[in-house]
Amino acid sequence: MKDVFIPIDQAGRIVLPKHVRQELSIKPGDLLKVSVHDAGVTLTPNKEATGLVRKGKALVFSTTGDDTLGADSVNQLLQAEREEHAAGIAGGLSRTKPR
Repeated sequence: MKDVFIPIDQAGRIVLPKHVRQELSIKPGDLLKVSVHDAGVTLTPNKEATGLVRKGKALVFSTTGDDTLGADSVNQLLQAEREEHAAGIAGGLSRTKPR
């Protein structure tokens, strides 16, 4: 993305252009981290990791937004993961040398 120049209004506010918000998936209400480095300012979206994320000893499915997953969706995700895991194990067994 090219550098973009945007104005600051009388109250010190800036508006991020739509294409910037879309590229970074920034939605109203999201938080931005502000970092000051010498004469520069960096804004970084405060986004949680999405997908299957390890939290402590648990593997948790995390998503952005207010959407929730229903039981059917969770079961489909679990089944797909189990099948992928089983295929990996089966593939590893078929590669072992016979004794």
